[in-house]
Amino acid sequence: MSNQSIQKAVAILSLFSLSRPKMKLAEIAKEMNIPLATCHGLVRTLVDEGLMSQISETREYRLGLRLNELGAIQMASLEINQRAAIPSAYLARDTGFVVHVAVFERDAIVVTYSTSPLTDRHGIVMYLGTRVPSYCSSIGRAILSFLPREEVLAHLGRVEIVPYTPFTVTDRQAILAELEATRERGYAVVRQELASTLCSIGAPVFGAKGEIMGGISLNIHPADFKEEEVEVLGRRVVCTADQISIPGSARYEPRFRSV
Repeated sequence: MSNQSIQKAVAILSLFSLSRPKMKLAEIAKEMNIPLATCHGLVRTLVDEGLMSQISETREYRLGLRLNELGAIQMASLEINQRAAIPSAYLARDTGFVVHVAVFERDAIVVTYSTSPLTDRHGIVMYLGTRVPSYCSSIGRAILSFLPREEVLAHLGRVEIVPYTPFTVTDRQAILAELEATRERGYAVVRQELASTLCSIGAPVFGAKGEIMGGISLNIHPADFKEEEVEVLGRRVVCTADQISIPGSARYEPRFRSV
């Protein structure tokens, strides 16, 4: 494959999403703005390599299981996932809430690991690989709050800030104020901003030189979210994040209020 063909093949794979998991060949060609014959050749190669598959009954195409294999290798080899496996399991068990691990990649938060407690009553699910905005997710705010201000301003200038629920904070100055409060206490609190059925508490995970590796979050249904428990849960999330962080990392010390 030439470089141009590889770019087109990647673009074809990127057309698929949770909201559009299947496509016909003509739809792919139209989206790509390429001749049907050219599209067929690219798609055929992707199918042969297992990166796409065709549904015989409908002749539609979908992503292939080879991508799942490659994704599993990539997720398992991430250092933050390896370090988070045991601490996040304890946090989920002790609190009764779902724990997510994520990284900041290409201006979005990507979920790389998830742990559910045995007693999860609401079935909060976020598939691995899901991309969510940083400005209205607790892991996103936790990560942004510890980045240099110029990087944060550049990021907020690049992304489209839209309301996901009536509670989403979309004013950039208000978001910056939230980041300042997050950095002060050491963890982020998001109340129904990303989804009306989700509240979350997130904290950053640091590398050996103090760089951001990613973050973790505790994910709580609004029916179980109690304001009087936020600070205690926030401490638990920060402590777990510290256990995941590489020893010797230079983390900012949160200033907890007395309880």
